Amino acid sequence: MKRASLFAIIFTVIIAVFSVIPNVYARDFDASDYAVYVPDSADDDKELPVIIGFSAGGSGNSVVNIWKDAAEKYKCIIIASNIVRNGMDIQNELKQIKQDLQNELKTKYPIDLKRVIAVGSSGGGMASHLFSFLHRDLIAGVISNVGYIHEGTIAQSNNYTRNKVCAFLAGSGDFNKPLMKEDLKFLQNHDWKCKWIEFEGGHHMAPEEYREEALEFVLTEINKQLEENHNG
Repeated sequence: MKRASLFAIIFTVIIAVFSVIPNVYARDFDASDYAVYVPDSADDDKELPVIIGFSAGGSGNSVVNIWKDAAEKYKCIIIASNIVRNGMDIQNELKQIKQDLQNELKTKYPIDLKRVIAVGSSGGGMASHLFSFLHRDLIAGVISNVGYIHEGTIAQSNNYTRNKVCAFLAGSGDFNKPLMKEDLKFLQNHDWKCKWIEFEGGHHMAPEEYREEALEFVLTEINKQLEENHNG
């Protein structure tokens, strides 16, 4: 099956050879660029994992509504983009999100920058994978719901991110399932800890219990890696 930009996510500026993106702002911070959810149990004195969320239509509120119960259960902050969407080059927007997260958003919310998870469905899942490739120093894990890795980054296997965590949420009848299966092997070959979670249905959002399973797995594996790095 050909790995094409099925959802019209046009990553036209994906670099042919990976290079470090300069640590500069693309534009001034704008809080309206994001929908934010902070768990009721959050303590300002304790840093929490953060879900950076993407949707195909650029609706941060839809991401928050989908993931807030899981975020509440596992004590995660959600910061979801209202800008990134299908049909646009997103490289500069991902750079902007990284800078906002490390600066204004980190000041405003108790964010743990060592536990940042990129999450999205369909085109949002593709954006999440791309975020982990371009900003491997920030993203610790990915949850991709019916979204695959863009061919432009698959082609850069020698430069691809290593030693991260990914949960795949795949519909049993989804047309993207074969490509996601390829992605699973690809990431495992790059020393990622991965979990395949399959639900009944096609190209749509996984049910709540599967989303919670994915988030629990990713957080557990990230915490293991952090502990190993600390002890090592």
